[in-house]
Parts: sequence; structure tokens; C-alpha cells
Amino acid sequence: MGCNSDYSSAVLGQCSTSPDYVKDQVCAQFSIATTEVIYEALNETVIASFVLKNTGIVAFTVDVENAAETPVITAENVAPGQVIIRTIDSLGTISITNAGGAGTTAKGDLDIVVRYTIG
Repeated sequence: MGCNSDYSSAVLGQCSTSPDYVKDQVCAQFSIATTEVIYEALNETVIASFVLKNTGIVAFTVDVENAAETPVITAENVAPGQVIIRTIDSLGTISITNAGGAGTTAKGDLDIVVRYTIG
């Protein structure tokens, strides 16, 4: 599997063109008052890359588990305006916790690309 990206097409998820994998991409906005799972894999994902941006005015924390429910990222703080980019093998869930307290709402964008085999 080689990288077929160039400088003008270096977009998340554009590097691999291997026919062995199916690639799905989801872009979603979220607004959370407490703690919620914002992504849950329906099967054992081979690999997932995501960009998570805090578009609100309060911080939130991110927790990520793999398909075996083992924590991969625990309570990583994402301040307003901050972006995190991660690649996770066998992604299970991504959860967001509002760190702003009662009466506040954590807001953000999730752009995730997952690759998995069919068979």
C-alpha cells in the first residue's frame, strides 16, 4: 500500500487507494451539555483518522476506546479553537465531556475517515 497523495490533494483520507479496504467519511457537528458518545464503530475498524475541533466557547475532554473497549485516549482537554488530529487502530468509540459545567454547551466538529475490510 503506497501513498498516492501530492501537495494539492493532501486531504484527510486521500492517501490510500488500496482496493483491499473500504473507506467511509463522516463530518458532523455536535453540541453537548454533559457527556456523550459522538462516534461508535459498527464493526472492528481497521484504522480510523479523525480531526476534532472545538468550535465553542468552553473546553471539553475527549475519551477514545478501541474495539476491545480499552482506553486509547483518556480525558484529553480540547480548549476553544483547538484542533486535535489522531489516528487510531481498531477504533471503538469517541466520547466528549463538557468541561464548562452546568448551563454551558460544548460545541465542535468531527471529521472522521474509517477504513475496514469487507468479508
